[in-house]
Amino acid sequence: MTDINGQEAFANYLLCLSILESNTAQLYRALSDQTEIPLAKTLLLNISLDSTKHSTILRGIVDSLTTSKKGVKDCRKKLGEIWRLVDTLRNDVARKQDGSKLETPQIIDKLTFLESSLGEEYHVFVQMKNLEYLSKEINQLYNVNLESIRKIINSIIRDEDHHRELLSTIKDLLEKSEVSKFDNTPIVKFQNPDAWVQP
Repeated sequence: MTDINGQEAFANYLLCLSILESNTAQLYRALSDQTEIPLAKTLLLNISLDSTKHSTILRGIVDSLTTSKKGVKDCRKKLGEIWRLVDTLRNDVARKQDGSKLETPQIIDKLTFLESSLGEEYHVFVQMKNLEYLSKEINQLYNVNLESIRKIINSIIRDEDHHRELLSTIKDLLEKSEVSKFDNTPIVKFQNPDAWVQP
């Protein structure tokens, strides 16, 4: 494979990650729209905005490398399980927009797995030999060095870690909300029955 083909393949891989982040942002926004708990709604929207930011950053790197986008149709194959998971979750959420209830704690578990998988993709990306090649190309064109690119990708990795923390908080909020809906036992104070009888 020539250098240009390697660069094209690498750029298309990054473009697939950018598209995946965009789809993930749409998923979180749809979940936010369907969530009634104000803090959970806000946290989901925050993750959506971060995913949009990641998509934009990755697309900027891709646009710095190439103008060709011919590998986009193979994204499902390139990213495999993580791509299918986002598609499945987006379809599940879209089906629930008719007002029926989402099994949200279960979806949060799947989203936590998704965020871990995204973090892994970026960790692999930072370790790849191609990153050095990529940085040389960008450095020649725009005077941006490898360390700068690593910092950008590492900031995305930190965001993915933070998303898992936010999802844990959201899950706690949703579970507490479910318990409070079902636990409608009145709170009463019992007194000593002897005090009821007056002499």
